[in-house]
Formats: sequence, structure tokens, C-alpha cells
Amino acid sequence: MLKKLSAIIVVIVGVVILYSFNMDKESSSTPPPPFHYETIVAPKGEYILHIPVNTYFGLEHIEKKVKFNKEFLIGKHEVSNKLWNLCFKNKGCSKQAIIEENESENHPVVRVNWHDAFMFSKWLSKETGYKYRLPTEEEWVYATYLGKEHKEIEVEYDYSDLEKIRKISKRTKPIGSFPTNSWGFSDYHGNVWEWTLTCWFASEENMLKKFSIKELNSPEACTTRIAQGENRSHVPDFISDTYNGGCATLRPAANLGFRLVRED
Repeated sequence: MLKKLSAIIVVIVGVVILYSFNMDKESSSTPPPPFHYETIVAPKGEYILHIPVNTYFGLEHIEKKVKFNKEFLIGKHEVSNKLWNLCFKNKGCSKQAIIEENESENHPVVRVNWHDAFMFSKWLSKETGYKYRLPTEEEWVYATYLGKEHKEIEVEYDYSDLEKIRKISKRTKPIGSFPTNSWGFSDYHGNVWEWTLTCWFASEENMLKKFSIKELNSPEACTTRIAQGENRSHVPDFISDTYNGGCATLRPAANLGFRLVRED
């Protein structure tokens, strides 16, 4: 009797081990979920944000002290056409990604306005259970320059020549085509300008004012937002294509896209 009982126990244990092995094997080979959005960790720290301002005397910078008391998660890349089209397919986004010739679903989604990006963040939050939002300018610059100070240099550009603006290349490159810094933050100096939560203000007082994420993460906060990329730009939130003219501190923004922050 004891021998039979022992044999049964051995068989049961063997089945459990085999099942666990197969489950582990299956889970290790399971691809990321369709709504997966890769993020990197930006460590806590502080730095000086240099805000470029055009004055009568040329380009000047306003210094703003920024401090992050804890690390935060920010997208490694911009949101792709593929992820955007999943949003459209699931009725979270109002239009399909505009994919030009020689572009693919692995290119960053562009030609989207601030409200489009805001609605996408709400959709991805609902689908994944995580809270996603656009980054602030302070977060974007901090992750780009590894928490170090950075000043933009003056670049002369003739804004009166709209034909010259229209000739700026509209073609994007695949995600991952541009540099990645030591924190894993990638494509920050590509051919896509990225929407942020930060509002544009003309006054120094408002530039230096500290707004909460809750205040900024609302369509009612303001009508002109900061777009970051090769240079800092300020663009009306309803604009999705700046090739017919736009607002910028230095040269005009090209393709408008975005990446996201994931909150704990």
C-alpha cells in the first residue's frame, strides 16, 4: 500500500514539474503584448533648464531650477505608427497614421496635434492599466541631456520664406535610427519634434512658475504647447503639420510626434 502511494506521489510531482517547465518555457517565448510601450528609467536629480528667448539683443536664456525627487519612466522612443494604428483600430484615436511612401509601421507617428497625442495617452492608459501622459519639457530635456545643463545656440532662419520651410524634408526614419544616450533614451535628435505638456508663455514670470502635472495634463491648460527636438519650438495645440508655417524660438519644427511618460 505504501509503495503504491509513493508511486502515485512521484507521478503527481513529476506532472507538476513538467507543467511548470512548460509554463515557464511558454512565458519566456511569449512576445510582448500588442500595447507594449518601452520605457527607460531617468534617475532622480536636479539641473538648470535654460529656456531660450529671442530678444532685441539676440538669443538669451532664462534659467529655471528643476528637481526630481524620484526617478521616472519615459518612453525610449516616440510612439510608432503601429501603436497609433492599434489605437485607431480600437476606437481610441480618431484617424489612422499617415504613412508616406518609404515609411512603415516602425516609423514614428507624425502629423498629429497636441489633442491627438493627449487622447492617445488616455487610450493607452485604459488599455494597459498604467497611467501614461505626455512628458513635461523639464522631463524631456533632463532625459535627453542626462541631467546636465544644455543651452541652445542661435541659428538664423528666415521665417518669411514659407517656400523654404515647405522644402524641409518630411520623410521620417525608422524608430531607433538616431542616437541613444547612456540612460537608454533614443531618437531625441531625429527628424521629429515632440509634443510636451508644457505651456508656452511670453512672460518670464510664467516661464518660471511651477505648474502641477494635473494642471498641465488638461486641454484647458493653454492653447500653445512646447515641442522639443533638435530645437525648442512653441506650437498652437491644434496644429498637426507645421510646414505651412509655425512658431519657434530657433528654426521651425518639422514633423510633429510624441513620446510618453508612465507614472507609477
